Amino acid sequence: MTTILRRAFIGIPPLVLAGVLLKHPNDEAETIYESVQPVVDNWMLVHVTLLFAFPLLTLAPFVLLSGLRGRAATLARVALVFFAVLYTAWEVMVGLSTGILTDYANGLPASGRTAVAGAIQDFNEHWVTQVALVLGSLGWIVAMVGAAIAARSAGARWPAVALLGLASAFVIHPPPIGPVALVCFAAGALLVERARMRAVAPTAADQSVAM
Repeated sequence: MTTILRRAFIGIPPLVLAGVLLKHPNDEAETIYESVQPVVDNWMLVHVTLLFAFPLLTLAPFVLLSGLRGRAATLARVALVFFAVLYTAWEVMVGLSTGILTDYANGLPASGRTAVAGAIQDFNEHWVTQVALVLGSLGWIVAMVGAAIAARSAGARWPAVALLGLASAFVIHPPPIGPVALVCFAAGALLVERARMRAVAPTAADQSVAM
Protein backbone atom coordinates (compact mmCIF):
# COMPACT_ATOMS: atom_id res chain seq x y z
CA MET A 1 0.00 0.00 0.00
CA THR A 2 1.40 3.42 -0.94
CA THR A 3 2.14 6.01 1.72
CA ILE A 4 -0.61 8.33 0.48
CA LEU A 5 -3.19 5.53 0.50
CA ARG A 6 -2.17 4.40 3.99
CA ARG A 7 -2.50 7.93 5.33
CA ALA A 8 -5.89 8.31 3.64
CA PHE A 9 -7.20 5.11 5.26
CA ILE A 10 -5.81 6.16 8.63
CA GLY A 11 -6.77 9.84 8.67
CA ILE A 12 -9.93 10.37 6.63
CA PRO A 13 -12.45 7.96 8.26
CA PRO A 14 -11.95 9.21 11.85
CA LEU A 15 -12.04 12.86 10.77
CA VAL A 16 -15.23 12.36 8.73
CA LEU A 17 -16.85 10.50 11.62
CA ALA A 18 -15.78 13.27 14.00
CA GLY A 19 -17.67 15.73 11.80
CA VAL A 20 -20.76 13.50 11.81
CA LEU A 21 -20.68 13.16 15.60
CA LEU A 22 -20.77 16.93 16.01
CA LYS A 23 -24.47 16.58 15.13
CA HIS A 24 -25.02 13.80 17.66
CA PRO A 25 -27.57 15.01 20.25
CA ASN A 26 -26.50 14.95 23.89
CA ASP A 27 -28.55 13.12 26.52
CA GLU A 28 -29.60 16.11 28.57
CA ALA A 29 -33.13 15.13 29.67
CA GLU A 30 -34.28 12.76 32.41
CA THR A 31 -35.29 9.98 30.01
CA ILE A 32 -33.88 8.85 26.68
CA TYR A 33 -37.15 9.59 24.91
CA GLU A 34 -37.19 13.16 26.22
CA SER A 35 -33.60 13.64 25.01
CA VAL A 36 -34.24 12.31 21.50
CA GLN A 37 -37.82 13.53 20.94
CA PRO A 38 -37.03 17.14 19.88
CA VAL A 39 -34.04 16.13 17.70
CA VAL A 40 -35.21 12.80 16.29
CA ASP A 41 -34.39 13.75 12.67
CA ASN A 42 -30.77 14.57 13.51
CA TRP A 43 -30.61 11.44 15.65
CA MET A 44 -31.71 9.23 12.75
CA LEU A 45 -29.36 10.95 10.29
CA VAL A 46 -26.36 10.44 12.58
CA HIS A 47 -27.10 6.79 13.33
CA VAL A 48 -27.81 5.84 9.71
CA THR A 49 -24.45 7.41 8.82
CA LEU A 50 -22.76 5.48 11.63
CA LEU A 51 -24.02 2.26 10.07
CA PHE A 52 -21.64 2.90 7.15
CA ALA A 53 -18.94 4.81 9.04
CA PHE A 54 -18.02 2.29 11.73
CA PRO A 55 -16.54 -0.33 9.36
CA LEU A 56 -14.26 2.37 7.90
CA LEU A 57 -13.34 3.58 11.37
CA THR A 58 -12.33 0.03 12.36
CA LEU A 59 -10.21 -0.22 9.22
CA ALA A 60 -8.12 2.83 10.19
CA PRO A 61 -6.42 1.32 13.26
CA PHE A 62 -6.02 -2.01 11.46
CA VAL A 63 -4.03 -0.21 8.74
CA LEU A 64 -1.98 1.58 11.40
CA LEU A 65 -1.24 -1.70 13.19
CA SER A 66 -0.23 -3.46 9.98
CA GLY A 67 3.32 -2.16 10.38
CA LEU A 68 3.62 -2.75 14.13
CA ARG A 69 4.79 -5.94 15.83
CA GLY A 70 4.74 -7.39 19.32
CA ARG A 71 2.21 -8.56 21.90
CA ALA A 72 0.63 -5.13 22.32
CA ALA A 73 -0.05 -4.86 18.58
CA THR A 74 -1.51 -8.38 18.48
CA LEU A 75 -3.73 -7.66 21.48
CA ALA A 76 -4.88 -4.45 19.81
CA ARG A 77 -5.87 -6.34 16.66
CA VAL A 78 -7.89 -8.88 18.65
CA ALA A 79 -9.57 -6.10 20.66
CA LEU A 80 -10.53 -4.32 17.44
CA VAL A 81 -12.55 -7.37 16.41
CA PHE A 82 -14.60 -7.09 19.61
CA PHE A 83 -15.11 -3.40 18.96
CA ALA A 84 -16.07 -3.93 15.33
CA VAL A 85 -18.66 -6.59 16.17
CA LEU A 86 -20.09 -5.63 19.54
CA TYR A 87 -19.81 -1.83 19.67
CA THR A 88 -21.07 -1.43 16.14
CA ALA A 89 -23.96 -3.80 16.85
CA TRP A 90 -24.85 -1.86 20.00
CA GLU A 91 -24.56 1.55 18.38
CA VAL A 92 -26.64 0.69 15.32
CA MET A 93 -29.16 -1.52 17.15
CA VAL A 94 -29.84 0.87 20.01
CA GLY A 95 -29.39 4.08 18.02
CA LEU A 96 -31.69 3.21 15.13
CA SER A 97 -34.28 1.48 17.32
CA THR A 98 -34.42 4.45 19.66
CA GLY A 99 -34.86 6.85 16.76
CA ILE A 100 -37.56 4.77 15.06
CA LEU A 101 -39.54 4.26 18.28
CA THR A 102 -39.20 7.93 19.21
CA ASP A 103 -40.49 9.00 15.80
CA TYR A 104 -43.42 6.60 16.23
CA ALA A 105 -44.17 7.88 19.74
CA ASN A 106 -44.20 11.49 18.55
CA GLY A 107 -47.35 10.70 16.56
CA LEU A 108 -49.21 9.23 19.55
CA PRO A 109 -51.34 10.89 22.22
CA ALA A 110 -49.68 11.60 25.56
CA SER A 111 -50.79 8.32 27.14
CA GLY A 112 -49.32 6.31 24.28
CA ARG A 113 -46.06 8.24 24.38
CA THR A 114 -45.54 7.29 28.03
CA ALA A 115 -45.76 3.59 27.23
CA VAL A 116 -43.36 3.81 24.28
CA ALA A 117 -40.96 6.00 26.26
CA GLY A 118 -40.82 3.28 28.92
CA ALA A 119 -40.10 0.64 26.26
CA ILE A 120 -37.28 2.79 24.83
CA GLN A 121 -35.75 3.20 28.28
CA ASP A 122 -35.98 -0.52 29.08
CA PHE A 123 -34.50 -1.48 25.71
CA ASN A 124 -31.51 0.83 26.17
CA GLU A 125 -30.92 -0.45 29.71
CA HIS A 126 -31.45 -4.17 28.99
CA TRP A 127 -28.56 -6.39 30.09
CA VAL A 128 -27.95 -7.64 26.53
CA THR A 129 -27.43 -4.14 25.14
CA GLN A 130 -25.35 -3.16 28.18
CA VAL A 131 -23.03 -6.19 27.80
CA ALA A 132 -22.54 -5.34 24.12
CA LEU A 133 -21.77 -1.73 25.08
CA VAL A 134 -19.27 -2.63 27.81
CA LEU A 135 -17.39 -5.30 25.83
CA GLY A 136 -17.39 -3.21 22.65
CA SER A 137 -16.11 -0.17 24.54
CA LEU A 138 -13.37 -2.23 26.19
CA GLY A 139 -12.41 -3.45 22.73
CA TRP A 140 -11.73 0.09 21.52
CA ILE A 141 -9.96 1.13 24.73
CA VAL A 142 -7.66 -1.90 24.70
CA ALA A 143 -7.01 -1.42 20.98
CA MET A 144 -5.95 2.21 21.45
CA VAL A 145 -3.76 1.49 24.48
CA GLY A 146 -2.21 -1.49 22.67
CA ALA A 147 -1.57 0.61 19.57
CA ALA A 148 0.03 3.33 21.69
CA ILE A 149 2.35 0.81 23.40
CA ALA A 150 3.24 -0.86 20.10
CA ALA A 151 3.92 2.50 18.49
CA ARG A 152 6.20 3.52 21.35
CA SER A 153 8.10 0.23 21.08
CA ALA A 154 8.54 0.92 17.36
CA GLY A 155 10.13 4.29 18.09
CA ALA A 156 7.18 6.71 17.99
CA ARG A 157 7.59 9.81 20.14
CA TRP A 158 5.51 10.56 23.21
CA PRO A 159 3.11 13.08 21.56
CA ALA A 160 1.94 10.39 19.14
CA VAL A 161 1.66 7.83 21.95
CA ALA A 162 -0.34 10.25 24.12
CA LEU A 163 -2.72 11.11 21.28
CA LEU A 164 -3.43 7.43 20.61
CA GLY A 165 -4.10 6.92 24.30
CA LEU A 166 -6.50 9.87 24.38
CA ALA A 167 -8.34 8.36 21.41
CA SER A 168 -9.67 5.67 23.77
CA ALA A 169 -12.18 8.26 25.04
CA PHE A 170 -14.12 7.84 21.76
CA VAL A 171 -16.38 5.34 23.53
CA ILE A 172 -18.06 8.42 25.02
CA HIS A 173 -18.99 9.45 21.51
CA PRO A 174 -21.41 12.41 21.82
CA PRO A 175 -19.71 15.81 21.41
CA PRO A 176 -17.35 17.17 22.46
CA ILE A 177 -15.56 14.04 23.72
CA GLY A 178 -16.18 11.70 20.78
CA PRO A 179 -15.11 14.08 18.00
CA VAL A 180 -12.05 15.26 19.94
CA ALA A 181 -10.98 11.65 20.60
CA LEU A 182 -11.24 10.82 16.89
CA VAL A 183 -9.15 13.87 15.97
CA CYS A 184 -6.58 12.67 18.53
CA PHE A 185 -6.50 9.26 16.86
CA ALA A 186 -6.02 10.74 13.38
CA ALA A 187 -3.26 13.07 14.59
CA GLY A 188 -1.48 10.40 16.62
CA ALA A 189 -1.72 7.80 13.86
CA LEU A 190 -0.33 10.20 11.25
CA LEU A 191 2.57 11.04 13.58
CA VAL A 192 3.29 7.32 13.89
CA GLU A 193 3.25 7.08 10.10
CA ARG A 194 5.74 9.94 9.83
CA ALA A 195 8.02 8.19 12.32
CA ARG A 196 7.71 5.00 10.30
CA MET A 197 8.74 6.81 7.14
CA ARG A 198 11.74 8.39 8.88
CA ALA A 199 12.85 4.94 10.01
CA VAL A 200 12.42 3.44 6.54
CA ALA A 201 14.24 6.24 4.68
CA PRO A 202 17.79 5.48 5.97
CA THR A 203 17.30 1.76 5.25
CA ALA A 204 16.27 2.50 1.69
CA ALA A 205 19.23 4.83 1.27
CA ASP A 206 21.66 2.19 2.59
CA GLN A 207 20.27 -0.39 0.17
CA SER A 208 20.64 2.05 -2.70
CA VAL A 209 24.30 2.67 -1.81
CA ALA A 210 24.98 -1.05 -1.52
CA MET A 211 23.63 -1.63 -5.01
